[in-house]
Amino acid sequence: MRLTQVKINNFRLLEDVTLTFEQGTTVIVGRNNSGKTSLTELFRRLSSDEQPKFRLADFSLGAHAQFLNALRLKKDGAETQEVRNALPTIDVTLVIDYADCTSDIGPLSHFVIDLNTECTEAKINVSCRLPDGQLNALLDEIPEEDMKFYAELKDRIPALYKVAVEAEDPSDDTNKKPVELRHLRTLLQFGFINAQRALDSASRAEKAVIGKILEGLFLAAAKTPTTGDEKDTAEQLKAAVATVQDMIDGDFNTQLQALYPAFSLFGYPGLSDPRLRTETVLKVETLLSNHTTVGYEGLNGVNLPESYNGLGPRNLIFILLKLFECFKSYTATEAAPGVSLVFIEEPEAHLHPQMQSVFIKQLGKIAALFAKEYNNAKPWPVQFIVTTHSSHIANEAEFDSMRYFMAKPRSDTVGIFVAKVKDLKSGVTFPTPKDREFLHKYMTLTRCDLLFADKCVLVEGSTERLLLPRMIEKVDEEQNSEQPLASQYLSVMEVGGAYAHIFFDLLDFLELRTLIITDLDIVNSADKNKKCKVSEGDHSSNACINAWFKTDEKASNPTKDELLKKTKIDKEKGYRLLVYQIPEKDNEPCGRSFEDAFMLANQAAFGVSAETPEEREQKAWDAAKDVGKTDFALKHAIEDTTWNVPRYIAEGLKWLSKNSPMQTPLNEGAEIKKEDGRDG
Repeated sequence: MRLTQVKINNFRLLEDVTLTFEQGTTVIVGRNNSGKTSLTELFRRLSSDEQPKFRLADFSLGAHAQFLNALRLKKDGAETQEVRNALPTIDVTLVIDYADCTSDIGPLSHFVIDLNTECTEAKINVSCRLPDGQLNALLDEIPEEDMKFYAELKDRIPALYKVAVEAEDPSDDTNKKPVELRHLRTLLQFGFINAQRALDSASRAEKAVIGKILEGLFLAAAKTPTTGDEKDTAEQLKAAVATVQDMIDGDFNTQLQALYPAFSLFGYPGLSDPRLRTETVLKVETLLSNHTTVGYEGLNGVNLPESYNGLGPRNLIFILLKLFECFKSYTATEAAPGVSLVFIEEPEAHLHPQMQSVFIKQLGKIAALFAKEYNNAKPWPVQFIVTTHSSHIANEAEFDSMRYFMAKPRSDTVGIFVAKVKDLKSGVTFPTPKDREFLHKYMTLTRCDLLFADKCVLVEGSTERLLLPRMIEKVDEEQNSEQPLASQYLSVMEVGGAYAHIFFDLLDFLELRTLIITDLDIVNSADKNKKCKVSEGDHSSNACINAWFKTDEKASNPTKDELLKKTKIDKEKGYRLLVYQIPEKDNEPCGRSFEDAFMLANQAAFGVSAETPEEREQKAWDAAKDVGKTDFALKHAIEDTTWNVPRYIAEGLKWLSKNSPMQTPLNEGAEIKKEDGRDG
């Protein structure tokens, strides 16, 4: 039994999203403020032991106007049901698959209401809405002015809005049945390992973070329905504390009463006043929670306190103990929950890159180990949901397990953003499985941060990569923009001209504004496709360029003359712009690679000035042959920084700097068609 899908409406950034979960680990990636935390917080609310509380701030910003619209309808005399329908609700739909349950579906039975024996899904609707009979309490005597209206509404919503649960027939959305909230709590078990783990405080007043977990482990052991070593250990702890309790009730409380005479100075106790009696109560869980710390073994009997260990090891220990606590809570429940979800926020905190990579790969094995060692090999059917900003974790995870969160402007409201969730499992298509394998291996080897960036630059080689920061700096100075490119989160990947086109589908899927800088790579077909000066060749050997302009498999590659006549419109597709060498001015020579193009953009500095374009091209061609690429790049990035950015790169960087990171509209006439789950 597992949770396969959740659909969320009107909760914070999650205005209208559908998210699927893997059977093992689902990795949530994306830029900051894209809705990842909202997802965790929503499930945290549903896991509350009390009636979940939702505030006005929990409703998506785009839904706020619906409250005001409902008020106006009511004042205009609309029917009660029409007014109620106008009010927004926070809705969550859960889909649970129970195909692997051969007979007993346990706590899920309350939610299975269909009569189809072939159906193995259950659909659960959870809604935070205004109960019947509360419309007047919500909208009466409330001002209609925006600011005053919402200020008053903030107090009314938490008190009036309630959570209701119902089961729905997956094959008939008119067949629904109300279900008590407690049945949902029995079905779903949640565990949360928060991003803020209070591990970095070294003050004496800090709570012993790791030590506090012992309380949860004790409570789980004490609730274990069957006898066993853990149950016996819990009982022995209780017995030890009871012995101490007897001593306290005797000697300790007698000594405390000696402090009472001071009260008699104020006439207490009188004839009718009860006499004081101290009672000190010890509980195992209190001792573990507030008076037990975990230290590390030292020398000469001196143990080191918890805060003396490095933050990385402490974080790892904390996560593992919390996972074990979740596991014990599951096994200690008499009626085992049908679905166990554990949310892990930003496990990368304080962990070095190698440990981050190991952690995500071993997560599933940890669950299996717990089951083998502590549950008689009975499986722990846990689903992990990991939110991360770490490229090391994301690149170790399989594409199928990743869900990409992004924030997009709301189409009908200026200044409001909503989350959009993309499933890398079904949304990204590749020409061949080999391309998919290459892309995953590349991202793993290079630790690329493509999934977290605002914008992206693909470069041909190390020379462009090393010089790119300096070129961005120069273009920013020239443009004097309020939002310089250097202040935006760029992912720079060195992919070469032979592989850049493999990234096209992924870049389009991520809706990531991307500049692709590649080389013209002109060759002469009459001379066995030998590389040559641009003026002497007839077509390009660059796979990226040829893939970009090819209309179909049978079409021939563009000629050199066609490539040099291509306009910016031709080079722009959706969120991508392709740039390659072009003449610095009309009737000027064109470089074939970055090095000779750089020299032609800075002729005096490299001594390639000459009377005719042909001579200038030849000098740059000859000089570029003897260039050591890395030395060339480092020299002009660090030592000699007075130079001009080649025209083709400058134009590309100016294009890339336009638009805010979360607004990457398509150019006019350039569309990304919706294919295989990709949104255009």
